[in-house]
Amino acid sequence: MVGWHPILQGLEPETVYSHSKNISKFPNMVFCSGMPRISSRWSQETCYELEKLRTAEDRIDCGYLGENRISGKNALIVDDFVANAIKKNYITLIFQSHSFGTRVLKMILSGLAKNVCTYRDPRDSIASIMRKERCEYEPAFDFVYSSLMMFELFSVDNNSLLLPYSETINDPIGTTAKIANYLDFDLTEDQINDVHLKTHRLAIDRRNDQRRKSAKSSKDIKIIDQGLQTLYGKPTDAPNIKNPWRYSSLNKTQCADATKKLRIWLLKMNYSISPIAPWNCQ
Repeated sequence: MVGWHPILQGLEPETVYSHSKNISKFPNMVFCSGMPRISSRWSQETCYELEKLRTAEDRIDCGYLGENRISGKNALIVDDFVANAIKKNYITLIFQSHSFGTRVLKMILSGLAKNVCTYRDPRDSIASIMRKERCEYEPAFDFVYSSLMMFELFSVDNNSLLLPYSETINDPIGTTAKIANYLDFDLTEDQINDVHLKTHRLAIDRRNDQRRKSAKSSKDIKIIDQGLQTLYGKPTDAPNIKNPWRYSSLNKTQCADATKKLRIWLLKMNYSISPIAPWNCQ
């Protein structure tokens, strides 16, 4: 059994990082984080498929840890779950979440754990939540805003891998290679392509399941399933998606409000800070 690591007792990152070198059984840890609705599920599956190339599946613990939408309570639950997982006999832990507690944050910021952090225009993230979960603007904004607090930390810690959402969509093979390099893999092009095919299939299955829930006829389902045909043959990049979620979710007032409140992050991420909704600029 792996012992309780001192970082879980509130030590400072520098102290923990130094002390951790003496703990031979401490598992490899990878967190997949970022803003909601930004392919963090895809990054988790990519990390898992990569890890299976060097570690037996029963020695890997991988999953989704939930997220903090209302208070800090769930972040504490995530911390406790990770603490218990560390004590078990796993070689690698791969967890996805949009909300971490203090202990997990210390692991990431100290370099004790890897962190694949995906981001996108936060207005797109807000609108995607509104559309998928049919919620109002304010709670969607608050959820995205809380995730930006973590992005702020990860963007300057020099330990996290920051991935634009556009790269995961438009160049999944290149992004898979970037993740592999970050996780210290030395893979051939064929190995990277094989991992891409697996995660691409999972993504299409997941998207089709969502679409089936709203299908109105067997003909709709047949059209949806035709998307699976793109999986065969040589791996290719996914098509460029040029229609942001906000085009059909955020109204003009909401877009302007989000632009004003998120200006500092829009500048850091190199997104437009125009208060005019982009669909009105054409």
